[in-house]
Amino acid sequence: MCELEASLRRAGVEATLNGQIGAVDAVLRGTAGRRRSRTQRTVLRPHRGRLWWWLRVPPEEANAPYLTPLAPAAEPAAVARRIRGLLTAVQD
Repeated sequence: MCELEASLRRAGVEATLNGQIGAVDAVLRGTAGRRRSRTQRTVLRPHRGRLWWWLRVPPEEANAPYLTPLAPAAEPAAVARRIRGLLTAVQD
């Protein structure tokens, strides 16, 4: 299990690692039917000479899928905190 996957689980977010493409899918399940599940894919890619986790923005939120840098791979707790914040901030 990668450090980001473990950090997400500690933050109460389900996480699935895809080692073939260097991605982690984070899923925050809806509670008591009040909101639907939210998913965020994060991929590991080079940025500024280091490895960073990048957010993959899904096509329904943009004209086409694109990536935006999130944080260095060496800071998995910070990445998990930001992903959880994104998933909980979205209200249906």
